[in-house]
Amino acid sequence: MKSWIILDRRSAGNMSRRSEAARMLWEAILVRRGGQPGDFRWESLSEEDLSQTELMIRSHWSASTTYRLIVSLLVFTRFLAARGICRSLYYTPQTPRVEDFNRHTIAGQQARRDRLPTDAALEGLADIYRQHATEERDRLRAAALAILVVTGFRIGELLTLPVDCEVEEGRTGKPRYGLRYYKEKARGGEKMCAVRWLTPIGAQLARRAITEIRTVTEGARERARILEQTPHRVAVPGSHWAARMTSDEAARSLGLRKGTSVYCIPGDKLPRHDGAKGFYYRAFE
Repeated sequence: MKSWIILDRRSAGNMSRRSEAARMLWEAILVRRGGQPGDFRWESLSEEDLSQTELMIRSHWSASTTYRLIVSLLVFTRFLAARGICRSLYYTPQTPRVEDFNRHTIAGQQARRDRLPTDAALEGLADIYRQHATEERDRLRAAALAILVVTGFRIGELLTLPVDCEVEEGRTGKPRYGLRYYKEKARGGEKMCAVRWLTPIGAQLARRAITEIRTVTEGARERARILEQTPHRVAVPGSHWAARMTSDEAARSLGLRKGTSVYCIPGDKLPRHDGAKGFYYRAFE
């Protein structure tokens, strides 16, 4: 269950819901086995276990919550079946999906529009992006917000944008611009790549924001490439691999506030050597 919650990365916000669903499944399993967990094997997981779980969930929560939890459990059973832990189960939820009819009414549509950013908020973001964000970290945040505004991405979709995310093509004789991204919500939980096409004004802003994000993050991405190529040997910037370092220099390289902080690191992790002028450390270690 823990593996499913961690590996099924559709939305971190749904982790608690998936955990609740898994807990209710386990409670239903124990009830059916007379409270004897040793009598259960995942190979014996059945549709009846899911049915009893759904009844148990419905006794605690509303119909809409019950439907969402049982659908999460169906995803869980497919996760297990794909790894040979249980057999494929063919279960249909008995709790109907509760439709949100408010979206089809004028009042419901107005309520949804009220949740959108106001013109004043958008103008404030534009001012931050154009004038007030001067440091790199602030420019990065402002550019990210600009992309969220023009695309409507979920935050997870923004954070996983590929480097080559820009797509340009012609359609009916007119050029169009879009951003390639990984859909956070996809049927079956597959990691699907899609393109969000933008309006001409949105495309103009997105181009600038993407260019700025690439520029600001280039150093970090280059460092990540080095770490990926040589994960067990990382060069210390500005130091020869055989250089001797004082405690202050070693602390600065590790991002520590003061030299004495390195004394807390065990000797098997960071060896300390006794020299003529006191203790020293080796850069390659």
